[in-house]
Amino acid sequence: MLRRIASAMLALAVVVLAGCARTGDGAVEHPAGVDEAEVYAAVLRRYLGTPSENSFPDRAFPAVYVLDQAHADAADPAGPSPSVTPITADTQRAVVAALDGTAKVVFVATREAVVETRDGCAQVMDGGILVTLGPPRGDEDRVTVAVNGFVACLGATWLTYVVRHDPGTGWRVTGTTGTMAVA
Repeated sequence: MLRRIASAMLALAVVVLAGCARTGDGAVEHPAGVDEAEVYAAVLRRYLGTPSENSFPDRAFPAVYVLDQAHADAADPAGPSPSVTPITADTQRAVVAALDGTAKVVFVATREAVVETRDGCAQVMDGGILVTLGPPRGDEDRVTVAVNGFVACLGATWLTYVVRHDPGTGWRVTGTTGTMAVA
């Protein structure tokens, strides 16, 4: 009897640990068939190119800073302490290349690296925007990605995109889901 219980517990542990697989560089693997770089490039292209979603209608950002780790609660302005997943260097390079000519994307390790306080207001340096992405959640056909864009003390947005895979054209944002907040 104890041997069966121990075997069942071992099997359960293997299943649980397999669901939390990590790559060699510490990044959590995403759903099978999901190209994280393609998904993030589609999300950033949509977010930066849609003023009603980034809340800056007459502005192209001279610098787009993106945190080099995905935060599970990126779309929740009052979110709890975030679950953080590193965005691999390969994914970062692919995103930068995919958006070349559209935006100057720079991945940064911390918010503090690009946010400064002037006249009592926290703001992104060089007139830029700081984007925090969430990890893709879903399957090989459809994922959601949380996004937070921060410009200044009264300039931020939070939303979650729905991104679908089309075998002919790749990943594209098809809309949003859940709540959207603008400050």
